[in-house]
Amino acid sequence: MMVITVSRSYGSAGSLFAHRLAENLGYSYADESFINCIGYDSGVSEALLASIEDEPSPSFFQRAKDLLTRKSSFKTALAACMYDFALKNDIVFVGGGAHLVLENYPGMMSIQVIRNLSDRIRDIAADKNISYEEALRLIEKKDKEKKNFISYYFDRDLFDPLKFHLTFNASLVSLDDAIDISINYANKYFSGVDHEEAKRFLRKRLLEKKAEILLSRQDLAGDFGKISFEAIDENVLSAKGIIGGEEKKKQLFKTLWNVRGLKKIEDNLKFGVLSRNLY
Repeated sequence: MMVITVSRSYGSAGSLFAHRLAENLGYSYADESFINCIGYDSGVSEALLASIEDEPSPSFFQRAKDLLTRKSSFKTALAACMYDFALKNDIVFVGGGAHLVLENYPGMMSIQVIRNLSDRIRDIAADKNISYEEALRLIEKKDKEKKNFISYYFDRDLFDPLKFHLTFNASLVSLDDAIDISINYANKYFSGVDHEEAKRFLRKRLLEKKAEILLSRQDLAGDFGKISFEAIDENVLSAKGIIGGEEKKKQLFKTLWNVRGLKKIEDNLKFGVLSRNLY
């Protein structure tokens, strides 16, 4: 239930660091493979599967059918998957904007791994058996894709230093030292976490995302574009916003009762015509 997120520049050995950190802590490790748990929608699943390890730029998703209209569905499915996995495991998440999805989670610490460009070029060239010029172009392409992914889906800066508990320059700090520092800090940091409070946070957020996903799967998102959900408790959901009449509300509530574990829905909806409330 404790989560460490690792963000990394291409060629920084951040994935290797994350693997080793997870092994030393006895945590699960998650990159693209954990997306297989989603299954909510094949289009969303494929996009998520492609995104986590190399995080392609928005142009990749623009080529996928209807994905531009499903930007919010992508983020919702990604968050639901991360919340679900965090409930089941102590885990190290690599990439995918995990540090942004989970930034308010009390049981999360975030790490960024960077490296001097010259070292990245040298090692990528050797690993790929390409020239230094080709390695530089590849690094610039990958870094741009990562940055664009975060900017497009989260409207944030991937390399914002204020979003990380720890930042390591792999050109100056050895892998073993970075792991030792991270383990020592994690043990101290997580010792102050209220595990029950952390669990409640994840369950509440997951309940909200399940409700959003259910509407998306039922193709109801367009009908309820001004509806939002807030988990009052682990099994109590508040529906807020504007809805177009009693029949629409009945349809919404009937759909929501399919959310597993839901015991109560608080009705905080108002009737209105959506277009009249946009201006």
